[in-house]
Amino acid sequence: MNNKEVFGEFDVVEDDIMHYSIIKPKYKKEEITIDKGSLKTKRKFAFLLEVGDKLLNSREFYANDDVEVVVDYSFSDSKRPKEKIILYIIEDLTKE
Repeated sequence: MNNKEVFGEFDVVEDDIMHYSIIKPKYKKEEITIDKGSLKTKRKFAFLLEVGDKLLNSREFYANDDVEVVVDYSFSDSKRPKEKIILYIIEDLTKE
């Protein structure tokens, strides 16, 4: 019995194979004012980062690092307390 019999035949595209271990994003820094407590984030592996993702810190990552990505926030003219946060928006990704 060989692997083709067990798993079926499939093609592996060269781009599907990870040949890098460090991800070096290029960021644009932006300071925003939001309603306190309205920030929503999700965690994703660094190798899943995309151009346009908004992060709370700017650094290089290993491919398997857990990264906190901003998903949503709100701002209103109400008297609700406000807070200022700094977002780092990914403009370019270099993978080494």
